[in-house]
Amino acid sequence: MSFLLSPIELSDAEKFEILQRLDRYRKWQSLDEKRYCLACGQIIDGHDILVVGGTRGTGPLRVICPTERCHAIPMDWVIPTDLALARVSMTDEKKSAPGKKVIQPRVKFTDRLRKLTVHFRRAA
Repeated sequence: MSFLLSPIELSDAEKFEILQRLDRYRKWQSLDEKRYCLACGQIIDGHDILVVGGTRGTGPLRVICPTERCHAIPMDWVIPTDLALARVSMTDEKKSAPGKKVIQPRVKFTDRLRKLTVHFRRAA
């Protein structure tokens, strides 16, 4: 299980090569590119992504989301549009505003996910 494995220390060039090889869903042009993780709702970039496994019989080499307790893989990451990045930024600002409590209405997960995916581009 990936939560028991420590991330493999790699140079930026090695991590970039592995990310290009293992992400069959979206092409990476650099480690600075951002992705939105559908599993945890965080914006991540290539530098943040963890490479695990692949050594001493611990299974195949794989890449996972760097967010604690999120083990999403490349198929769970989408390319965010500028609008999506702005919305995530606004949400972060609301969460960090002192004294303000943001109350979210209860909505079905599938409805939220459908509404969110409208803001992402399809992979080329």
